[in-house]
Amino acid sequence: MKEFNTFCFEKFTFDTSSLKACFYYSFDNEEFFEEEVDFNTSNIDLQWNKDDSEREIFLFQIHLALWMSYYKLFPTHELELKSWYLDDFQIEFWKKFYLYGLWEFFITNMLDPRDLLQFKNCLNKKQYKSGRSIEWSKENLLLLWGWKDSIVSYALIKETHFDTFIFGKWDIIKDRVSHLMGKKPLLVKRKISDNLFRLNELWYYNGHVPITWMIAFISIFYAYLYGYKNIILSNEKSSSEENIIWKWIKINHQYSKSFEFEKDFWEYVTKYLSQDIKYFSLLRWMYEYKIAKIFSKQTNFFQGFSSCNRNFTILWKKQDKSWCNSCPKCVFVFLILSNFLDIDNLEMIFWENLFDSVLLEDTFAELIWLKKHKPFECVWTVEESIFSFYKALKKYQNSNYVILERFKEDVVESFNRSEIKKIEDKLSKIYDEDIIPNEFREFLNK
Repeated sequence: MKEFNTFCFEKFTFDTSSLKACFYYSFDNEEFFEEEVDFNTSNIDLQWNKDDSEREIFLFQIHLALWMSYYKLFPTHELELKSWYLDDFQIEFWKKFYLYGLWEFFITNMLDPRDLLQFKNCLNKKQYKSGRSIEWSKENLLLLWGWKDSIVSYALIKETHFDTFIFGKWDIIKDRVSHLMGKKPLLVKRKISDNLFRLNELWYYNGHVPITWMIAFISIFYAYLYGYKNIILSNEKSSSEENIIWKWIKINHQYSKSFEFEKDFWEYVTKYLSQDIKYFSLLRWMYEYKIAKIFSKQTNFFQGFSSCNRNFTILWKKQDKSWCNSCPKCVFVFLILSNFLDIDNLEMIFWENLFDSVLLEDTFAELIWLKKHKPFECVWTVEESIFSFYKALKKYQNSNYVILERFKEDVVESFNRSEIKKIEDKLSKIYDEDIIPNEFREFLNK
């Protein structure tokens, strides 16, 4: 493995005819990467103005957001900015952004993050037109994954006018869910540099990077191009919980879905991009437990959705089923839905009963924190997992399912009746810590 000293943000381009943006990076001007993002959705009209400098400000943020897929091959101390300029406030924002997004990567690869992320401006200072006014002609853009959370957001706002938005790639789950919603999503396609995969084969570093923050800046620019007022996500209160505390630092696999990130991002967008585009999570005031309860009523989506990450990663061999039924995400969704669905409906969704699979013993143990830490997956709070397991024990107490029997004693001894009621009340509440616009709050309160 050849070592590098500097990661360079080389340049970015935007073709106003094709609406394709290209973002260029390098290690030491030796290993180069080019990523292409296609913003052309020809079935709707553009609303953007012809101010090239204004458009470049949006594109520079995307340049900063997409780089991590390449930087993680060999994290360098120095970051050389050739494409634009960062002031002191921005440098602190992006340092926090990268560090918290990469903590999991650093831990799993046993890398020391100290002294990394040293920004070096190569251009003269550039002026930002803070708080720029943007005319919008459309209301709402709902980010669509095909998971149960975005389906719940759809159920809450389906009487309003909105379009659905996808970044990255099309797959069978998004196709099914879109068909059931009666919506044709607006797809922004992404072409990752082939050199990334070549270096991965040469044993450079690899690991998790949060795609949600990439989508955050992509969707802001998309709203600017096409005139949308609201960008609606489906991140819940549960996503703010850490997976592990390491040396007094809370490491959260879902950092870019957390409320902390959402607030920081909104402050940044307001200061440097626009106050007119709203980016918020519609489900921020709910725990996953309550979202699962709402989803359990959306029966027409049961055989269309999936929350499995493994079956839809870039390099994973595609299977006939929507669920791999072996990853923590599959196990958690099965567990949380067991609060509200009977075993027949669960088997219809997952094709099998995961409570009766001896192969999943370690995964269930991680979810209820009998292992060292909660798995690095989007599996929500430990409290929700333990509570759901407790409820399943009561619900299926005469079934002798392998997993329930295995952990019965550990879980039952964790609670008394008064604690169970408190936890259920906590998970069922509606919270007010969010940045949801008032018009949605009034609508949802009904």
